[in-house]
Amino acid sequence: MSQPTLFLNIIWHQHQPLYLDPATDQLQGPWVRTHGTKDYYDMAAVIGRYPAVHATVNLTSSLLWQLEEYYVKRLKPFVDLRKNRVHARKYFAAYGGRTDPWIDLALKPTALFDERDLGFLVSNTWNAFGVSDVAIQRFPEYSALRDKFRSSGIGSLSEQERREVKFWFYLANFDPDFLEQRVRLVTGTTVDLREYLHKGQDGTYVLRRMVTEEDCNRMVAETYKVLAAIVPIHKKLMYHPSSYKGQIEIITTPYYHPILPLIYDSDLAKLCQPDDAMPSRFHYPHDADVQVAKAAAFYKRMFGIRPVGMWPAEGSVAHDIVAVFGKNGIRWIATDEKILARSKPPDMPKYQPYAVFGNHGSADSVAIVFRDTELSDKIGFAYQTWKGEDAAEDFIRHVLRYRPASHEQDRLLTVILDGENAWEWYRQDHDGKEFQNSLYRKLSELYERREVITVSMSEYLRGNPYRSVPAHPIESLPRLEWLWPGSWINANYDTWIGEPEENQAWEYLLTARRDLEKSGIPEPKPEAVLPPRKGTKGWYAFKAWEAMYAAEGSDWFWWYGTDQTAPAGDKPFDLAFITLLNNIYTFAKKAGAKMQLRTFEPIIRTESAREGRAQASMAQSSDQLVEVRIHCDARDIYVRKSIYIAGNLPELGEWVPNKVRMYDDGSHGDEKAGDNVWTISIRVPAGTQLEYKFTNSGALGSWNPGEEFPGLHRTLHVEKNPGERLEIMNRFGVL
Repeated sequence: MSQPTLFLNIIWHQHQPLYLDPATDQLQGPWVRTHGTKDYYDMAAVIGRYPAVHATVNLTSSLLWQLEEYYVKRLKPFVDLRKNRVHARKYFAAYGGRTDPWIDLALKPTALFDERDLGFLVSNTWNAFGVSDVAIQRFPEYSALRDKFRSSGIGSLSEQERREVKFWFYLANFDPDFLEQRVRLVTGTTVDLREYLHKGQDGTYVLRRMVTEEDCNRMVAETYKVLAAIVPIHKKLMYHPSSYKGQIEIITTPYYHPILPLIYDSDLAKLCQPDDAMPSRFHYPHDADVQVAKAAAFYKRMFGIRPVGMWPAEGSVAHDIVAVFGKNGIRWIATDEKILARSKPPDMPKYQPYAVFGNHGSADSVAIVFRDTELSDKIGFAYQTWKGEDAAEDFIRHVLRYRPASHEQDRLLTVILDGENAWEWYRQDHDGKEFQNSLYRKLSELYERREVITVSMSEYLRGNPYRSVPAHPIESLPRLEWLWPGSWINANYDTWIGEPEENQAWEYLLTARRDLEKSGIPEPKPEAVLPPRKGTKGWYAFKAWEAMYAAEGSDWFWWYGTDQTAPAGDKPFDLAFITLLNNIYTFAKKAGAKMQLRTFEPIIRTESAREGRAQASMAQSSDQLVEVRIHCDARDIYVRKSIYIAGNLPELGEWVPNKVRMYDDGSHGDEKAGDNVWTISIRVPAGTQLEYKFTNSGALGSWNPGEEFPGLHRTLHVEKNPGERLEIMNRFGVL
């Protein structure tokens, strides 16, 4: 009897929401571009350097569409690859104001910037200082410009300094490979930015010479080269189950990244969130089918074949939606182990794929895998302070713990995480490059010894005789009788539904969906990824339905409520959601429909709506209150998501656990972003008695797991004078 094998299934999830303002035909966020030059190309390319490693990359439709339409297609006619520059005059004549605003800034002389330009440069929510604190510290001159602006305002920045700001916003978002060596891309073009930077022994980069407008122009050309190579590098490395060739299985997500079970039937949330208030029922199974079918059609247009696997947005699943995947030819999906723990039958191991049957038995059966949360979150969060080699060694040690014994069957261990958000927070490993290379090198060595074999899911299901991977057909897999409804966050949907702001958004969405349904405008066929001729009634009808489907995306609901706390990060998403809803009516009217005129007001009204509750309830001015900054040192523990505080005041959640999130991003009194010391700042009258405790990454309303010491709490008497500040440092779990 041969030794059973441990198979490792690594899935990198790459996603960006739709940043498009349909009214201006311009993207409002730069993150497709910045992650394109920093993550999307090199994460695939580095796998290609290790032929023994196989993995899966998920590319969402909204990411690919923006990449191809607004960067590759619209820039290509104006980029001179021989001279590494863009014909700016011709570009502005054709697409000025119709790519992303920072493209225009780079190509426009800084001396001509108007107020709108300066807003995008430094003061809008999304601006050219939109780089993590860890990343910007690698470029001291860039960091100094940000500090100068924050302390003295835009007027303190000279024309040359403004030019350097826009330049750095490009250069600092290139993968370090492009900064330190000449890289020949899969398309045959090369990127070599070494002439701009000198790298010091401390790992920081400084400019070799003064930045010019021509340098800024060149940044756009270099950006184009990388972005134009993203799809080709994935095609080159794409795994083909029929021929067993390739290394990377490419999968996708339902088209506009919706929480598919909530689109199918929002009342599914009542099963996993029984104590939360719910909006009116949103029940459109057809829309769920359209989101999957559209994604499959778009994928085929991009890659020439239909997808075999899908990552449901945010790992959101429910037994009811299995058939939606199966009928569209999807053979496997994935989610988190917390879903498996609540599914039936109970107590099933996570290192095993399962079969889930839809409404028609085996005809629409789908395989499902469940990620190892701890391993996945180690990469996403825990390794941010590690050296890359040490992190890779720790990861391998953890993986090897799952090797099956001689009397057991093969095991499949799954790791899934965002492939773009972790690296910019890696303090001792620029962009996670040392970790990725060390990990793939170690996995290659384990493959040679047949101790661990990396696979994609299609490879695991169909087998690969050239790599000693036997077939594991879906019909041979253990069967799940019932799949719990929830996501990879808290095994429920509470990030997207259940709070007042979120529920209001669902009410808005339902109103628009009902109005569009009654309008009589026919729905386009899901496979129609290309619209009718622009300006026709058919085109406007297509655009109305596209705005509807886009409004069903998860990203808008993600930012509503109190569970997301990025400073001002929610307002642009609120505006985007409202814009999509209003455009449904605008396009429908132009398509000839008679619809009731509606105006959807922003859901997030003012900054004080969330943070000023204490002042409103007490009706006191700030100089009559004491600022209390409560710090929680969590450096000795693993924090999967965040530290929360629960206490006896409304500002502390009135003892509702995991409701009030603390900050580790340099805001709200936090001194240093990403150091795992979490902070919250509140204002209370002198003499207030505070009672509180901390929780670690739990579900809203649930003390377990994550409560620091059950049955006990901390007590603080505020004795400072009004207008003063009280700083309190605590260590998690230590009284």
